[in-house]
Formats: sequence, C-alpha cells, structure tokens
Amino acid sequence: MDEDVKPQGAADLPTTLKTVQVGVLELREEMLSISKTQVQSGQVQFRREVKTRTETVTTELKRKTLVIQVGPGSGEVFFNGEQLKEGEIKEVLLYDERAMVNKVPYVTEEVRIGKQVITEQHQHQVELQYEVLVTEHSDGLSILPQEQA
Repeated sequence: MDEDVKPQGAADLPTTLKTVQVGVLELREEMLSISKTQVQSGQVQFRREVKTRTETVTTELKRKTLVIQVGPGSGEVFFNGEQLKEGEIKEVLLYDERAMVNKVPYVTEEVRIGKQVITEQHQHQVELQYEVLVTEHSDGLSILPQEQA
C-alpha cells in the first residue's frame, strides 16, 4: 500500500514522505484440531449351551381285553381250534395304549442384549504457539508488541 505521510514534528515545510510496500510478513498461530478414532477395547460372545437332565413321568396306560370263561353246563366252547374246559379262562387283547413321548421346546427366559453409547466430556490442556512481530532498530532498541491474553 502506497501512501503519502507528513513526518511528525515537521514544520509547515513542503516535505512529503512516501511509503512503498516491499512485502508482507504473515504472523501465524497454532489452532486446535481434534479428531477421534474408535479403538476396540474388548469383545463379548454370546452362545446358547444345551444341558441335559433326566425326568421321570408317570402315565396311566389302558388295555382292553376280551375275557372268555366257560361256566358249568355251558356246553362246548372252542378257542383257536381248542376246546375250553369248564372254569377255564382265556383272554384276547383287543387294544392297548402305548406311551409316545414327545419333547416340545418353549421359552423359559428372555435375555435382552443391546448396546448403549455413553458420551462424556473430556478436557485436554494443550499449549499453542503464536507469532508476534518484533521490531529491532539499528541502535539495538527492540520494540515488542503488547502481550496478548
């Protein structure tokens, strides 16, 4: 930037001071940049394990039979081609029940599994550097700007 400036303390003399810009000095300071990364801290595995126990269950089973009995003075009775004697009893099985054991799974307990995210505030103290302009004169006098807070 070029500008004409009248020097301080100059009388009303026709003197002008011309300033010519010869460069730009950029002053820098550090700025915080925070990035986050996920780090696996552990893992959990879930599985179902089958255990076995023995239980005893009592069940009533029925059977039906046909009973043939020859009474006194009944005459001749034949069973499978064989004559039955008086007072003799023969049984014929009509049907019998047999137990058929079935196992049916059912829910005894529910275990809920979930994830939750917990957000916490963390503070980090970091020292940041910044540049200031220091002017040194040829007579050894240094001019420092006021300290920034």
